[in-house]
Amino acid sequence: MTAFTILGLPAAGALACVAVVYVGAVMQAATGVGVGILSSPVLLLVDPDFVPACIVLVVLPITFGVAWADRSHIDRPGVIAALIGRVPGLILGALVVASISDDMLAILVGTTVLLGVAVSLTAKRFTPTPAALVIAGFGSGFTGTAVGVGGPPMALTYQHSDPVTMRATISLFFSVGSALTAIALYFAGELGARQLELAALLMPSVLVGLWTARRYKAHLVGSGVRPVVLGLSAFSAIALLVRTLA
Repeated sequence: MTAFTILGLPAAGALACVAVVYVGAVMQAATGVGVGILSSPVLLLVDPDFVPACIVLVVLPITFGVAWADRSHIDRPGVIAALIGRVPGLILGALVVASISDDMLAILVGTTVLLGVAVSLTAKRFTPTPAALVIAGFGSGFTGTAVGVGGPPMALTYQHSDPVTMRATISLFFSVGSALTAIALYFAGELGARQLELAALLMPSVLVGLWTARRYKAHLVGSGVRPVVLGLSAFSAIALLVRTLA
């Protein structure tokens, strides 16, 4: 008896990907960060073709939607400074992801997610100065392009700012930055028909997640959901590293 598949993926694995991206989309729309750090280890466990291009593509509706809804709160000079840093970072990230094996990608994803979780829990205060944002933009461009996890550097820089300003600014940054990253991944040979198919599989959960966040945003921001998401992210990253290194 042949197991049921979706786009060549085991049905259970495909549904797990859809579910984890939905949760990540809700958190991304509510806080500005979520899809990459939560879903990339799970997606990579199911199929390496998901990472990084699919994550880069599916965040675009969320970031555009949030940036537009909260446009009056955007720190525009901050976005410009961060984008100046993102361009060289994404070029380096595209070169790296095009040259490494699936196992090396898994190790890089798992390590990046664990570092992102640790960074998200730090109490250290960072001020979003132009220099800090250029550095954060570079780091976000590199990790976002190489492994699909670009949120932590920017979130760390803005974590003590007004939550709406943080969400709006990071969303505009990712709207422009992810579009540039998608172009870089295409020229690096990491974005093709297979990645578009997989992104289409995930897109409905992204759109439903965006709707959910808009409806229940007041209950999500500042709630106890964030520690749970970070815990799940760390668990899936560790599972990915264990499987890869075993």
